[in-house]
Amino acid sequence: MRIDLQIGGYLISLDEPENHPQLAWPMRPFDSFLAQSASQPDLAVTVTVASHLPSLSKGPLRFDAAHGLWKLFESADGLVIESLSPNTQQPRSCALVSEDYRTVSAWILPELQMGQVGWCPMHLFNPLIEVCFLSRMAREGTLLLHAAGLSSHDQGYLFTGASGAGKSTIADFFAERGALVLSDERIVIRKIAGHFIIYGTPWVGSGNYANNDRHPLTQLYCISHGTGSHTMSRMSPRTVAQELLRQSFLPLWDREALQTTMATIANLVEQIDCRALAPLKSPDIVDYILAQRQLHPVGPS
Repeated sequence: MRIDLQIGGYLISLDEPENHPQLAWPMRPFDSFLAQSASQPDLAVTVTVASHLPSLSKGPLRFDAAHGLWKLFESADGLVIESLSPNTQQPRSCALVSEDYRTVSAWILPELQMGQVGWCPMHLFNPLIEVCFLSRMAREGTLLLHAAGLSSHDQGYLFTGASGAGKSTIADFFAERGALVLSDERIVIRKIAGHFIIYGTPWVGSGNYANNDRHPLTQLYCISHGTGSHTMSRMSPRTVAQELLRQSFLPLWDREALQTTMATIANLVEQIDCRALAPLKSPDIVDYILAQRQLHPVGPS
C-alpha cells in the first residue's frame, strides 16, 4: 500500500508493500493533503512492519531530542533515527536515512487498536518523517514557520508569534470575512521564481485550519497581545530575523540546513514588508489591518 502526500509543494511517498492494515488512517486533516502522483517523490519512505526492530549499525550521536523520544546517529550508510513511544518509552520505530534526506528505509512495530492489528502511519510521521521532511526543505531554503497564513483581497498575510499570541484568533476573524486560511499553526514558505509563496500544512492550531493551497506572500506580522487599541509599527530587519528564528522549526542536527535557513530568513526580511502588530481580541482587527495596508504600501523592511 502506498501513501502519497503533497505538502508545501513537496511529494512525500510511503510504500508499505505487504499491505498491512493502516490504523487511524487517513486522519484529518492529513486526508486533504493526499495525492496520487506518478512523479518522483521528494521524500521516498519504504516501510517495513516488523515484529522486532532491526539493530542498525550506528556511529556517533548527532542529536538527542527532548526526553530522548528520538535520536539521530551518524552511520556509514547515512543517518539512523530511533524513535520511542511517548506512552511506554519503548522503541517504536527506526530508520536508515540517506545523507540528503531523500530516501528512507523505515521499520515500525505493529499495534493493536480497536481489535485490529496493523501499523499507524502517524507514528512514522511524528517524529521520523517530520525530521526528514524538515531537513529536506531546509537544505533547499524552504522554511517551516510557527504561524497563521491566509489570503484575503489578493494579499498573502503571515502572522507569527509565540503560542497564545493570537494567531488562530486573527485567522478566525479573517475567515469570518471570507478569507482563505491556509493554516493557523505551521506554514511552509518557499521562494519560487523570485517570489515567496506560503503553503498550508496539515498541522493545525486551535482553529483547525488546514488548506492544501498556496498564495504569494505580501505582508508579514510579528504579533503580541495589545492593550487599549490596535497598534502597528515598523521593525528593524535584525528584530524581524530574530523573531523568525524563534518561531522557525530549525533542523538543529544539520549544519548545512541551518546555514541555508539563516540565509533564507535574511532574504525574506529584505524582500517582504514586516511589521509588529499588537492587536486586541476584536473582529475589527481585520478592518484595521486592511486600512493600514492602504496607508502603508508594500515595501521592504
